[in-house]
Amino acid sequence: MIEYSGLLSLILTIVIGIGFGILLQKGRFCFTSALRDYIAFKDTRVLYGLLIGIITMMLGTSIAYSLGVSNSHFWISNYGLSNIIGGFVFGIGMVYGGGCASGTLYRAGEGYVHYWLMLISACAGYVIFASLFSIFFLPYFFTPLQIFEGFSLIESLGQISVLVPILIILSCVLYLKKKQQLNLITNISKLNISSISINNLKSAWDAKIVGFGMGIFATLWFIVWGTLSVTGPQAKWVGLTYSNIIGIESLQGNIYWNNVIFSGGNFSISLDMIMLLFLILGSFISAYFSGDFKIRMIKKNRVQNAIIGGMLMGFGSRMAPGCNISNTFSGLAFLSVSGFVTSLGLVLGVYITTRWMFRKVGCAI
Repeated sequence: MIEYSGLLSLILTIVIGIGFGILLQKGRFCFTSALRDYIAFKDTRVLYGLLIGIITMMLGTSIAYSLGVSNSHFWISNYGLSNIIGGFVFGIGMVYGGGCASGTLYRAGEGYVHYWLMLISACAGYVIFASLFSIFFLPYFFTPLQIFEGFSLIESLGQISVLVPILIILSCVLYLKKKQQLNLITNISKLNISSISINNLKSAWDAKIVGFGMGIFATLWFIVWGTLSVTGPQAKWVGLTYSNIIGIESLQGNIYWNNVIFSGGNFSISLDMIMLLFLILGSFISAYFSGDFKIRMIKKNRVQNAIIGGMLMGFGSRMAPGCNISNTFSGLAFLSVSGFVTSLGLVLGVYITTRWMFRKVGCAI
């Protein structure tokens, strides 16, 4: 049974999912490349797009919330050292595997077997984590380490929350003006808006414009469903599939599947699960018409990267909890404390692994 309030929500979910897939694929929009390329090469192309997306979502969600969207649409996790550790593990997996939660999906849609293997490995990580949750992670990890109650500044401020992103935008404008780096006409001309057209499907789109589009779609998703996430609905698909294999009664006896992933043991298809499928479809459609789709077999020396990287991302996203999308993109847009703390661990994991891989093999994957 599908959980949605009307046909309109389902249609919007499909449109948003396809839109995300197209934007990710055309912008080559991956958090791994955004952070890794800045650390390794001081390349800010994708990083600036990421920051624009976060600020756009912050403005959009604060306006939506001030206009009456329920505060239940905010996903706010408690936080502590567990978030830093989980984010750190996830960050290592991102760089070692060569893709973040969203980047893995759009590259899977392009036909890369490497990223199919990463997804399978992440799913295996969810299953193993769930089996260890009640006997290890709950008593010895979350209980002693996740001790502070999470909150979002956007949610806490209510109707005046819209002032926060406005102040941030004005501060950025004033800073750039002071540094004499703000020339509105020049910067707009550099955006290469003409790259986003039906007649130019084969070229990559400007990452800054893609970031803005991601922020708009994330705001729409916040209105329709709530917090944008990738690994959460992935884990739901794994749990639902797993329940059909071993029997739903077996999973209902597991605390993690029954109470954390599927609240109250409601093992059903939800809108975020549907959106995830159409995100991959959107990436495939974009790649196909761009001439980028091709089944690309994985190189033997990259198999361990895909398996280990995927497993670490699967484990890390459950330990944090959440991935780069729910914590770094959505979490920072909500000004969520848990989002900031988890992102700190994630960036640290990316930084250390990037430096290690450059020193070891001369490049980061």
